Amino acid sequence: MALDVTTLSELLPARARTSPGKVGLRRREGDRWVDRTWGQLWERADRIAAGLLTATELRDGDVVGLLGQTSEDWIVSDFGALSVGLQTVPIYASVTPEEVGYAHVDTGIAVVIVDDAAQLAKIREMRGGFRFFEVDYTPEQLRLAHVVVINPAGLEPADDWESLADLEARGAARLADTAADRERRRAAARPDQTATYTYTSGTTGPPKAVIQTHDNHLSMVRSVEKAHVIDPRTMSDGGLFLFLPLAHSFGRLMQFAGPWFDLPLVVSGVPTLADDLKATRPSFFPGAPRVFEKMKSKVQQTLAAAPPLRQRLVQAALSAGYATIPYRSTGRPLPLPLKIGYRLADKVILGKLRAALGFDRARVLLSGSAPLDPEVHRFFLACGLELIEAYGLTETCPGLSANLPGDFRVGTVGRPLPGVEIRIAPDGEILARGPNITKGYLNRPDANADAFEDGWFKTGDLGALDPDGFLKITGRKKELIKTSGGKYVAPARLEGRLKNHPIIQEAVVIGDRRHYVVALVALDPEELETWARAKGASPDPRDARVQGEVEAHVRAVNQDLARFETVKYFRLLPEPLSIANGLLTASLKVKRNVVEDRYAHLIDEMYQAGGGPSNGD
Repeated sequence: MALDVTTLSELLPARARTSPGKVGLRRREGDRWVDRTWGQLWERADRIAAGLLTATELRDGDVVGLLGQTSEDWIVSDFGALSVGLQTVPIYASVTPEEVGYAHVDTGIAVVIVDDAAQLAKIREMRGGFRFFEVDYTPEQLRLAHVVVINPAGLEPADDWESLADLEARGAARLADTAADRERRRAAARPDQTATYTYTSGTTGPPKAVIQTHDNHLSMVRSVEKAHVIDPRTMSDGGLFLFLPLAHSFGRLMQFAGPWFDLPLVVSGVPTLADDLKATRPSFFPGAPRVFEKMKSKVQQTLAAAPPLRQRLVQAALSAGYATIPYRSTGRPLPLPLKIGYRLADKVILGKLRAALGFDRARVLLSGSAPLDPEVHRFFLACGLELIEAYGLTETCPGLSANLPGDFRVGTVGRPLPGVEIRIAPDGEILARGPNITKGYLNRPDANADAFEDGWFKTGDLGALDPDGFLKITGRKKELIKTSGGKYVAPARLEGRLKNHPIIQEAVVIGDRRHYVVALVALDPEELETWARAKGASPDPRDARVQGEVEAHVRAVNQDLARFETVKYFRLLPEPLSIANGLLTASLKVKRNVVEDRYAHLIDEMYQAGGGPSNGD
């Protein structure tokens, strides 16, 4: 049962009143799984709210920062702050001290809750002043008055922090004397009031703090409910799997969807993802395309090592699954011969394949945050899974459109969600408006002027609507490549196809104002090791067999492209792209300009005569 609430301040306490004894969260604790009821989660959040109000003098609407990984402690701290009308700023655990400092100055964070000693070290470093994007920031520009550490293991007692356990204990002791103030603050929260500032990735400049109101977030979960993307009637057995970063709007949507739909949040993390899926068998699994790409790769590697008869049986079962897609995409019944063949394939092969992935109870898998390769999409559909692709941005909290089970088109991101309007500008840019869309960026009037036009939000993405209203993304407006011959190339489309090989981690396509298109290719060390072991080759990127494998893949990709957009040459990078080496943002987007600057010598080589590994064109 969804809740009749108008602010996030009411969300968790309202759910705790309606379902106090129902499991609201499940998390790993060592080798076992621990359940928390909605009542227990709210008790913790309420104690933390009281502890925050007694930690330091906080004005109405003051800002609390959250710096760490997805966890129960993050969730209850976030809900605790929101419950008394405080604003929260989620910050990726992977960012640098300078980025942490910028968020503090930009939003005026007064209290910050951090994971552990490593995150506390960032706070201590930035408090002494820092330099970020050629601007110096001084300690006097910080409002930070109090620091809370979730896991203080290894820390010596000091006067510049306290543990979350101590803050929560103080809150428990002060519940009675803070009750009136907490209730006043909760009642004063308004739907149009800022709830959170969520940062977009800064690939070429300082990140922008997106203003997200209570109503922005709640209108999104209402829209998801109306579209039946999440349906509590069919998902109560397994719950919502939550391993996404809570500093990302995709993860925050899951956090708020749990209590809204009265479905347990299954809290996990990337290191234990595969094991946690098998242990918990969730009903709803959201992830980025790379997660689904790696899962497909693992299945294919396992199949390649199987006996020939087993391989033929699996391929036959998948063929039956592929044949169902045209019918399932429009909700049409399967023809009787296909229905019988598919049921047999599902019973003998496909059901076991889903169970091996931990998806035997999955009702919906949702891919978002980047383009999903159609081949990967069709593979999961062939396995009998309802993988749907959706589209949105941080500025839209985060959804704009979604495919739906029984109503989808592979290669599109679906129809607009209920309450959302989408139109295509004359230059092809996707424009949107709706109650879930931000009113702007904090302290960035220039960005606000660029982002809106006549009440419509300019997404920066290029797209088209088909006659049935399905949206297809064709590229990024600012990243569109124009060759010296005047032809336009969408790099995201090519990069997605190039990445559809197990050993390729990332691809960066270049060609603006050049005669032809080239690519920088980064390999996935783990996948390369597995591939090399199976082939009896060296996992060294310089090895001729590795080069040959990538070259063959580039040739295959080029076969379906227009001549002007084919990749003429490529170079393998000496290392994968990562946050640590500065080539990916905290939300794992490629810093295109940084990559091109760092590897300018490789790019120059490819534009010289005989540029090296090519498609043979």
